[in-house]
Amino acid sequence: MSFHRPPATHDSINALGTLSRALRAWKFYPKGHPSRRSSLCLAHAAMLQLLDGNTLSLACGRTGFTLPDGESLKDTSGISTGLAYELFIRRVQKITFFQDLYQEDVVELFKLLSLSPEQIHQSGGMDVIMAERGIRSIWVNEFDLAAIRRKRERVERTGIVPQGIEESEIVDDAGSAVERLSPEPEELPGEQQLQALLGRIASCVDDDIYLLLVRQAVACVDIPQMRHEPGSLFLLIDLLAGHAGDEQRSQGMRECAQFAMEQIVTTGDILSVALEQTERGTEIPENALQAVIKAGGATAIVSTIELMGRTTSLKTRKTLSIVLGSLGEAAVPALLTLVNDSRWFITRNICAILGTIASREALDAVITCLQHSDLRVRKEAIRSLVQIGGDEAESAILDVLRGPETVLYPQAIASLGGMKSRKSLIDLLRILTSSDLFLKNLSLKIDALTAIAAIGDRQVTPLLVMLMEERHLLAAARGRQLKSSIAACLGKLGDARALPILTKLSSSNGELGSACAESMKMIEKIEGSPDGNS
Repeated sequence: MSFHRPPATHDSINALGTLSRALRAWKFYPKGHPSRRSSLCLAHAAMLQLLDGNTLSLACGRTGFTLPDGESLKDTSGISTGLAYELFIRRVQKITFFQDLYQEDVVELFKLLSLSPEQIHQSGGMDVIMAERGIRSIWVNEFDLAAIRRKRERVERTGIVPQGIEESEIVDDAGSAVERLSPEPEELPGEQQLQALLGRIASCVDDDIYLLLVRQAVACVDIPQMRHEPGSLFLLIDLLAGHAGDEQRSQGMRECAQFAMEQIVTTGDILSVALEQTERGTEIPENALQAVIKAGGATAIVSTIELMGRTTSLKTRKTLSIVLGSLGEAAVPALLTLVNDSRWFITRNICAILGTIASREALDAVITCLQHSDLRVRKEAIRSLVQIGGDEAESAILDVLRGPETVLYPQAIASLGGMKSRKSLIDLLRILTSSDLFLKNLSLKIDALTAIAAIGDRQVTPLLVMLMEERHLLAAARGRQLKSSIAACLGKLGDARALPILTKLSSSNGELGSACAESMKMIEKIEGSPDGNS
């Protein structure tokens, strides 16, 4: 997509920073305070100067703004990051400012950003509320300008126009009670205290102030009602987890974030709250869920596996599998104690997680899963062995290919090809050349050819050339399909010894002739490159 790119990144950061400061002033100072008005006017002027007659689209994330093509607006001051985070936690992923940015639209946006994410969500989301309040020159969660213009026309036809700065500072509207934040955060309820602190923590660059803000946030977590409305709690854990691993922040900040996060996740019943929310389908940031489960150790891992066993949501199972896999080697001992669960799907999930972790310690347990009574577990075990890798894993998959369970052959063949297993060439060629007058096993032979091509060993070329010369009188159509696959394999191997037979058959009709011609081009290209590779 085409989009406006401001000529200088620092101009964008400065204007967005001014907008962020104005939002903080709007929240901090009481209605009618001159700083609210002056900072808003300054921010509006800065944004108009930045737009310079253009429409500006930005993606909003936890760590700041990015342009639609993914280029980050790196703000070393961290000021604009606070604004991006305020939008992000209210489920705004994209924001577009029109060239005719109205000051009253900025005012109305500030009012909405003074509401909690829960209030925004319960009212239908930012895009719905903004349209209902008549905002015309700022749009969220949409980059398609044509679609935005159609929506804008509908909004303008309603005749609704947001209050300007003069009316907003005089008239007591319905949202003023929640919109205004007291300069003394301890006077607010715990949820609002934490909401007020999140954006400030996200954008803070001063070590001493950061420490004070984080201490205030941790104190909010001790308030009992936070357990019943934990959305902001997990956003805080996610924020601290990100800061703890952010090399762009000072060592003092990283240590403070790590210590605070550990304090929170080891307090009370955070684990049970996290798992309850996950079971209900409430989205918890993966960093936060990982931190909670990691802090809970083996007990938390067992509880997580139990949740995976009882939930009917595939999305929940996938999320929990990803989180457990991200724990790495630390999770392996607990997982190994559960791998022999009587429920096949639990064993399969654990087997998959062990593969993701790729722990050598788990190798024997995964190999044992190849003998499981459920086929789905056996297939998962093969996939996990590929991820673990090594001679023992390769040999275990080869044993499957040499065994009687033909239903596992396609999985084993694909896995050995992915591992580039030269040891498997003899077995793959055995499948390829096995007697099959009617070519009933054509798909398996094609799988073997795909694996042979992936392995890339040219010693098989003479045999493949010989197979190209065979005739299949009882299954002519299937025979041509097999030869087309052999030709494709020869092309990927890039061995010039195959050119004579490919040239001969390139005049054939249909798929076979096309496959041979294409493979000839591939070989000539590979042979013509200095290192023999395309």
